Amino acid sequence: MDLIHEMTEKGVTERSFTLDRRQEPVPGLLWTPEGATGPRPLVLIGHGGTQHKRVPNILSLARRLVRHEGHAVVAIDLPHHGDRIPAEERDLPREERRRRLGRRVFGGEARSTTDQAVADWKAVLDAAQGLPEVGTGPVGYWGVSMGTHFGVPLVAAEPRIHAAVLGLFGWAEGPRLAGFDTLARSITVPLLFLVQWDDEVAAREHAMRLFDLFGSADKCLHANPGRHVEIPMRERDAAEEFFARHLGQAVAAAA
Repeated sequence: MDLIHEMTEKGVTERSFTLDRRQEPVPGLLWTPEGATGPRPLVLIGHGGTQHKRVPNILSLARRLVRHEGHAVVAIDLPHHGDRIPAEERDLPREERRRRLGRRVFGGEARSTTDQAVADWKAVLDAAQGLPEVGTGPVGYWGVSMGTHFGVPLVAAEPRIHAAVLGLFGWAEGPRLAGFDTLARSITVPLLFLVQWDDEVAAREHAMRLFDLFGSADKCLHANPGRHVEIPMRERDAAEEFFARHLGQAVAAAA
């Protein structure tokens, strides 16, 4: 992990990094309490479709987990997003970029994209836990919408993940999500699942079906009125409390 730039504000140290990978470098951000030493819980945050590692909702959740709970947090640009958008595609019209992204995430390239995302997360987790200020404490995952699309296979495949917040995603029969139901059934860690009641992207009945598939004995569904991108702020409080309960609390950074 090549740590590139560091800044500290209000007790939170943010470092940008690049992790060398065979297919392409993985850019990311690591947040830890200022002056952190010793092992602590680590939360991985997966962004949504067309987003990137530094969107406001990720920054807000990451900083509060560091400040309030003393956790470490990592976010990366997932394949074909953020700094990983091919240079020749960055000036394309928005709809064309969305069309290409849809093909890569849900179309003919979906399997290879998912495999790459899961492998990237595993490599980043290895590297982060190798840092003395992070260590091999318990790990959580937060990711909704596309963060759940990639998060379900990651949580299913990664035994180091002890708890997960997922949502804004659903399951229905068909080739588009072939095998996704089997992965969901294999997940047994504590789970918080978010549903937007008026979601125009993930149909409510499909989201309920996915929640029912998860094999976790300890799972909770939070449903809120509103559209896909209208998750209420109180769900950040809920995520923080969820991770504190299931991952524990390190020595908190400055309030």
